Amino acid sequence: MYKINQASDLYINKMINILHFNYYKIIILILILGIGCSDPNEDTPKEEKEEEITELVPIGYSKFTFNKYAPLSDKPIDIHTYLPDTTKPNIPIMFVMHGNSRNGRDYCFSWVASAKEYNFLVVCPELDVLQFPTSAEYHLGGIYDSGSLVDSTKWSFNFIEEIYSYLKAEGVTTAETYGLYGHSAGSQFVHRLALFTEPKHASIIIAANAGWYTTINFDESFPYGLKDSPISESQLKEKFGYPIIILLGENDTDPNDSSLRKTEEAMRQGKHRFERGNFFYKMAKDKASELGIVFNWKLETVPNVGHSNTNIAPMAAKLFFR
Repeated sequence: MYKINQASDLYINKMINILHFNYYKIIILILILGIGCSDPNEDTPKEEKEEEITELVPIGYSKFTFNKYAPLSDKPIDIHTYLPDTTKPNIPIMFVMHGNSRNGRDYCFSWVASAKEYNFLVVCPELDVLQFPTSAEYHLGGIYDSGSLVDSTKWSFNFIEEIYSYLKAEGVTTAETYGLYGHSAGSQFVHRLALFTEPKHASIIIAANAGWYTTINFDESFPYGLKDSPISESQLKEKFGYPIIILLGENDTDPNDSSLRKTEEAMRQGKHRFERGNFFYKMAKDKASELGIVFNWKLETVPNVGHSNTNIAPMAAKLFFR
């Protein structure tokens, strides 16, 4: 009887082992089939998500045309970009405004080293001479046309906030702010943008080496001063709280520079760009003191640098991240 029971036990154990083996085979088969038949749209791989995020602005240098702002959709502009090798979702943005040569691509390339060092996206709008042929349309933001005040929605200053919103909507970045830098004619554009609009998402506004300024002076007529300009003294007060930096090359002192404006009004600001930048800053600081307003602007100068975007851009990048 014992032998029969022992044989039965051996048979039962053998069958259990076979069943266990087959059970695991079935489980493995189900897993393989499940993976092979899964919907690829249910969980997009990380690599695909990164490609989608950077489709508008791929890694490295690129360019796209912007015409998404309705009031100026008839004047599409090229946007040059440089994105370091990164997938940082909240990558900071630095807008870079070119000089009078309207060479946005060159300005973009001059910021590549800084973009790599500090890991930020360079965005260089190009307001070319075909769409914005005069200084009134670029340097002065299109505020006036033949002496008449233009509807503020059509000022070229609006491009910055609109491009920023578009980049966010397209998933290029989740950053809540941006930096804004302009050199020479771009500096004129930038400091007037700060005076006459509300760059509400700008974390820093750097005006470098402008040839001349719209000074904080209600006795001087626009565009050299604020008399007859679209801003009042009460509106001016909030401007002193903006994160504005006047950035000057200490060697930008050539009074005979062929591109330096030499009108009577400009000459009252100084003989050269370095003097004029200091004059503009001091007048603003004095006005803030007169009004009893906290003055948040800064003046920064760079030794051994003249009228050169390439040489002054690294300092602007440091200020952006300081």
